[in-house]
Amino acid sequence: MTVPRQTPFLLVWLVVLVGMGLIATEYWRRGLTIVGAAAVLAGVLRLVLPARRAGWLVVRSRPIDVLCFGFLGVALAAAAIAVPAD
Repeated sequence: MTVPRQTPFLLVWLVVLVGMGLIATEYWRRGLTIVGAAAVLAGVLRLVLPARRAGWLVVRSRPIDVLCFGFLGVALAAAAIAVPAD
């Protein structure tokens, strides 16, 4: 059985959709943290998978992709944690 090339990308988007669903149902802090975790997951997948297996996660060079995904994920999670609760 062969795994489609876009499986890592679809996995990341599945996690993003779960986070967006939580945001839409007013659990924005938890949802934003999950979206941030999806970005970190994208960075980890980009780091460990060869370019031909990473599919649409490949945008630029591996170090740039990993740094951008990692920074985005940490920034989103930090924003969710830093905003004071009501």
